Amino acid sequence: MNEIISLDNVSIDSSGRNLLNTSLRINKGDFVLIYGDNAVGKSLLLKLLYLKILPSRGNIYLFKKKISSESKEKIIEYRKKLGVILQSDFLIPFFTVFQNIEIASEIQNKKYEFKKRMTEILDWLDLAKIRNVLVGKLSDGQKQKVVIARALINNPSIIIADQPENYLDDETTKKLFFLLESLNKLGATIVMTSNKNHNIKNDHRVVKLI
Repeated sequence: MNEIISLDNVSIDSSGRNLLNTSLRINKGDFVLIYGDNAVGKSLLLKLLYLKILPSRGNIYLFKKKISSESKEKIIEYRKKLGVILQSDFLIPFFTVFQNIEIASEIQNKKYEFKKRMTEILDWLDLAKIRNVLVGKLSDGQKQKVVIARALINNPSIIIADQPENYLDDETTKKLFFLLESLNKLGATIVMTSNKNHNIKNDHRVVKLI
């Protein structure tokens, strides 16, 4: 298997408390579902995986090479492969739905088949009719769909999602899981957290935090 990122006995400490202590290996093509109760460290674990933070102790390996605070170029290149869906991602309220999604392509300079992909994503997430509406006027559920669309617009090879079903109704949640599973079958690596263990399937790797 092709290893993408590995956490080797990593710990996160804050104010004298140990908030997370774990090891985990993510291989290309994995669908990893991390679940557990609130406040057990699911979001912290994802922050390690998309290299938002580095551990207090232990090592992170990216494509089998050790990562440190000096590995800035490797981290930047890795992040270009990512689509990250966060619980409280910051959208630009005075930009439209379309503009908030488009800006992700502008930042990464990825305009290949942009129009076609934008149309597909807007249709899939039922955003087409509100594409020109300012994000500040949207409901929480609609904003979450924009966050998801923005993460997927660049066709990332690695998708990291922190409880992406938050604020979504049951029908949209099912569509989202179907979409992520379809992308996984096409080769994308998926790592996501969830409070809902009914989303687990036999071909998912499951990590339960306690």
